[in-house]
Amino acid sequence: MLKNSKKISTICNKYGEDRPSKTMTRIITTALMSLLLLLSSSLPAQQLVVGEHVDAQLIAEMTGVAPGQDTWVALRLDHMEGWHTYWKNPGDAGRATMIDWTLPEGVTAGEIVWPTPKRIELPADLVDFGYEDEIFLLTQISVPATYQGSSVDISANAQWLECEEICIPGGAIVDLSLPVMDAGQISPDPNWAEGFAQTRAALPTSDVSFDASFTISDGSLNILVQATEAVFENARSIRFIPGEHRVFDYISPQEIDYQLSSLQLSQGHHPRLSEAPEEITGLLLVTENNGQQIAYEIAAAPNGLNPADFGVLAANAGTANNPAMGSDTSLLLVFGFALLGGMILNLMPCVFPVLSLKVLSISSNRNASQHEKRLHGLAYTAGIVLAFLILASVLLALQAGGSLIGWGFHLQSPWFVSLLIFLFFLMGLSMSGVVEFGTSVMGMGSDLQDKDGYSGSFFTGVLASVVASPCTAPFMGAALGFAFTQPPVTALAVFVALGLGMALPFLLISFNPALSRLLPHPGKWMLTFKQVLAFPLYATAVWLLWVLGNQAGPNAMALVVGSCVLLAFAAWLYQRRRQVQSPLWRYANALLIILCIVATIGVIRSPFLETSTTSRQLASENANFESYSDARLAELRQGGQPVFVNMTASWCITCLVNERVALSSEAFDQALQENNVAYLKGDWTNNDPEITAVLQRYETSGVPLYLMYPADPDAPAEVLPQILTTGMVLDAIERI
Repeated sequence: MLKNSKKISTICNKYGEDRPSKTMTRIITTALMSLLLLLSSSLPAQQLVVGEHVDAQLIAEMTGVAPGQDTWVALRLDHMEGWHTYWKNPGDAGRATMIDWTLPEGVTAGEIVWPTPKRIELPADLVDFGYEDEIFLLTQISVPATYQGSSVDISANAQWLECEEICIPGGAIVDLSLPVMDAGQISPDPNWAEGFAQTRAALPTSDVSFDASFTISDGSLNILVQATEAVFENARSIRFIPGEHRVFDYISPQEIDYQLSSLQLSQGHHPRLSEAPEEITGLLLVTENNGQQIAYEIAAAPNGLNPADFGVLAANAGTANNPAMGSDTSLLLVFGFALLGGMILNLMPCVFPVLSLKVLSISSNRNASQHEKRLHGLAYTAGIVLAFLILASVLLALQAGGSLIGWGFHLQSPWFVSLLIFLFFLMGLSMSGVVEFGTSVMGMGSDLQDKDGYSGSFFTGVLASVVASPCTAPFMGAALGFAFTQPPVTALAVFVALGLGMALPFLLISFNPALSRLLPHPGKWMLTFKQVLAFPLYATAVWLLWVLGNQAGPNAMALVVGSCVLLAFAAWLYQRRRQVQSPLWRYANALLIILCIVATIGVIRSPFLETSTTSRQLASENANFESYSDARLAELRQGGQPVFVNMTASWCITCLVNERVALSSEAFDQALQENNVAYLKGDWTNNDPEITAVLQRYETSGVPLYLMYPADPDAPAEVLPQILTTGMVLDAIERI
C-alpha cells in the first residue's frame, strides 16, 4: 500500500496539481478492473500493465477457444490524455507499435489489424498518424485441431513509442490464458464485446472496389480513384492518409476533387523520394454530411511513369511543393539550429588546435585598440563564413552534376588530407620555434598578412572551417539535412548561419570590452604557451596520417612522412637563409628549398595516394561486424534478423568517440549476441555512393548515422542520436 501511495504521489507531482484527481481516478479504476478480473474465474485470465503514460492489456473477444478454430485477441492500449502511440505508418516522426508473440507449439498469430488512425499535427510542421485514448490492436490467433492442452497461454512483448511533446520508448509484456472448450460453450466476453464491436466498426472497409493509379506532374504525386459505387455522394470532406512511409510530404496541402464515384488527389512528395514506389496504398477518410467517418482502403499502381521524373523531383524536393518548409517560421528554426550547431563546433576536438591559436592571438592583441580588435573579429568571421560558403558551393555543384557525395567530402580525398598533414606539421614547427614564417601567430606566411595582421585572422578562420567540417555537432545535422533539400540560395544561407555560429564566441570577445578584459595580459607565459600549442598540431597531423592510411594504405603514409622530412629540411634552410654570406650558397639554398617543395607536390600527385580498396575493408575474422552493403542489409532483413548499422569514417572525430565509448564494450557485444542482432559498419572514409545514398535517404548530410532495424522486414529503422552512450545503444537493441 505504501508503495502504491508513493507511486500516486510521484505521478501527481510530475503532472501538476490540476491532475491528481484524474490520476487517482485512473488508478482506482485500474485496481477495480484488476480485482474484477481476478474474481471472474470463468473468464480468461487477463493481466493489466499500468504504465506511466500508456496502460497495456492483452484481451480476448471470446471466453475460450476450441481446437481447430480461430479466435481474436487484442492488445488494448489506454493512453493518458495528451499522449499517443503510432499507426503502421507513423508519419514524420515515431515508430509503429510492434508485438513479439510467444505461443504454444502449433498456435500461430496473424498480422496486426490496424484501426483507422488520427492525423496528429505537432510543432515544427510535423505530422504523425496514431492513436489516442483507448484502442484495440486486433490479431487473429489460430489453434490447430490437434491441440491437446487445457488452455492456450499467450504472451506478447509489445513495444511502442509514447509521445506528447517528446517521445519516449514504452513497452510491456502482457499475458493471456484462454481455456480450451467445446465450441458450443464459447461465448463473447462481456467485458470486451462492445470494444471489439466498436473497433470493427471503425476499421477501414474493403467492401467497395476501387480502381486507382498514380502519376507525377509538376513535382507532385497525383492519385486517380474510380469506385464501383457512389461512395462520395454524401461526402462533406475527404482526407488521404498514406500507407507508406516517406512517400508523401505530410504537411503539404492536399488538393482533392471528387464526384459521386471518382476522386483525384494531388499532394507534394517527400523531400527524399528519389524513385517510383511500386504501389501507393493508404486510407481515404470520408466524412459524410451526418458526421459519420468511413475509411476506405485503396492501392494505386503507377501509370505511365518516367523514371527520370524522379530525378527532377529529388532536385526540387521541399521547395515548390512544400510551402511549410519554406515558411519564415521553419527557416528561422533551421537557421537557429545552424547557429547553435556552429557554436557547439568550437567544442569539437578536431577544431581545438586551431582555436587554441586564435585564443593566443587574441591574448597577444589584448592591448590593441577596440577598433583593431573588432576588425580582427570581423576578419576571422569572414574567413569562416567564406570557407563554409566555398565548401557548400562546391558540394552543391557536384551534387547537381549527379555526384553522390556529402558533407566532409574534401577529407575523402587522400591528396587533400596530405596537404592538411603538411600544413599542420609546418604550423607545429613554427609554434615550436624551429622556424619562423613571419610574425603571424598562425605562421601562414608573410604574404598572408598585412601591416595590421588582419589576413592572419582571416586565414585562421578559413583553416578552422576546413578542419571543423568533418565534425558533426548536435543540431547541425538537422540544419544541413534541410539545407541540401532546398534551392541553392536557401542552402547557402544555412551555411552562413553555421559559420556565424562558429565565429560568434570570438566575435563577441572582439566587440565586448568587458569580455576581452577577462583574457590574461601578454607576457613571457605566451612564449611557453605557444610552444605547448605545437603538440596538439603534431597530434592532429598524426591523426590525419592515420586517416590517410585507412584511405590509401601504408605506402601512402610512408611517402607523406618522408615528405614531412623534406619540408622540415626546407624549413631549416629557410631559417638559415640570412646566415649564408656567399651569393652562390644563397642560390643553392633557394634551389634546395624549391626542390623539396616540388618533390612534396609530386608526392601529392603520386598514384600511391589514390584510394585503396583493400585498406577500406573493415571486417575481419575476429570483428563483431560486417562491411555494409545494400544487398547484405536486404538479405539479413528478409531473413527476419534485426540489424544495427553504423555509418562512420576515419576522419569523423564524433564517430571515433562514439565507437570507443558506446560500440566497443563487452555489454554491447553481449547484447548483439543475446538478441541475434547483425552489426553492419559502413566506411565513408573514402567516397562511397551506396553509403551516400543511405545518408540522403535519412536526411543527413554526413556521418555519423546509426540505424536500428527491427526483425520485421517491413518495419522502418529507428534513427539513434549522433552522440551515443552505451545505455542508448543497449536500450535500442532491447526495443527491437
